[in-house]
Amino acid sequence: MNEVYAVLDIGSASIELLVGEIINSNLHVLFSKKVPSHGVKKGIIEDENLLVNDIKGVVQEANDFLDGGIKAVGLTIPTIRSKLYQSNSSVSLSDHDKISKDDIVRGLKLSTKFKKSHEEEVVCVIPVRFNGDFGISQVPPIGEASRNLIIDTLIITSQKQILYPYIMAVEKAGLEVMDICINAFACAKEAFDAFYLQEGALIIDMGYKTSTISFYKDGYLKYLTVCSVGGYNLTRAIAQHLQISMNQAETYKVKYGSLDYTVGQEDTIHTTELPDGRKDYTQKDFAGILEEAAVDMLNVIKEKMGVIDNGQHYETLIVGGGGELELLDKVAGRVLEGPVRVYRPDIIGIRDMAFVSSVGMIFLYVWSC
Repeated sequence: MNEVYAVLDIGSASIELLVGEIINSNLHVLFSKKVPSHGVKKGIIEDENLLVNDIKGVVQEANDFLDGGIKAVGLTIPTIRSKLYQSNSSVSLSDHDKISKDDIVRGLKLSTKFKKSHEEEVVCVIPVRFNGDFGISQVPPIGEASRNLIIDTLIITSQKQILYPYIMAVEKAGLEVMDICINAFACAKEAFDAFYLQEGALIIDMGYKTSTISFYKDGYLKYLTVCSVGGYNLTRAIAQHLQISMNQAETYKVKYGSLDYTVGQEDTIHTTELPDGRKDYTQKDFAGILEEAAVDMLNVIKEKMGVIDNGQHYETLIVGGGGELELLDKVAGRVLEGPVRVYRPDIIGIRDMAFVSSVGMIFLYVWSC
């Protein structure tokens, strides 16, 4: 029987629960659900009770569907206030002993023994390279003979005041937290292969009110920043132009969100009553409103990207629920002046940009086991 994995991805606008099993190195989805989240604002938990209820609700739905009980989850958390460290450790072995999994675990633990703030907690320890008498390897050299083992690692920390409330909320919902990772790295694990992580690549994870920019090169996550733009900016633009509520604007965005001026050009979507008459908004008008908001949002992101590797351009992927907008990759490529792709998992049941980090988290957890 294959082992079943469950991942909970908690964001400011939504919670994703993904349950699956790995069959022949491929993910088979058993259950997936995206529900609105409450009590989280810009990555910070403001109302624990609301969030706990949301978690209980989606987990209960999964348990009813699967006719089983989810007891533990992998957890992905927002990247806000995370820090990056490059570390290494050396493990001495008996003369030409074969390297075991225990040796690697010992080396990874040693790599976290460096000076850091008391406010930080290590959430991710990612091996980048293994060095020994066998040479250099990017995969665990279990079974190789060597007198010592040197491990180059990427360490990611989170602020305790951000991290601990997430763990407490999940535990109060009746679940054990088996593993934790920040969204940015989980997304990269799913979206990029080893070539891009070595040669250089960028991920823009668009959330509801924040977007995370992460840059990878030489196998390391080199740069990480968060900016205060996301899907909310698009929704707000619709609400302001049409003079409607944010809830109605969000509904319109989900239903008609596209930057394609040629689709349903003259179809009236909404009519706004004005003091001097009526204003009809067509699909073409919607595309114009959304493009203007998207360009403003992308210019904020572009400014943050300008410090990366002296302004060089790299393959860029857009992930996250805030980026669900038809032709966003075309507009982004023009604004960011480089190749841009929108990425969503090619897996039956979760072809949704919001599930990228959940898929990556499952593969990270499987690897660590």
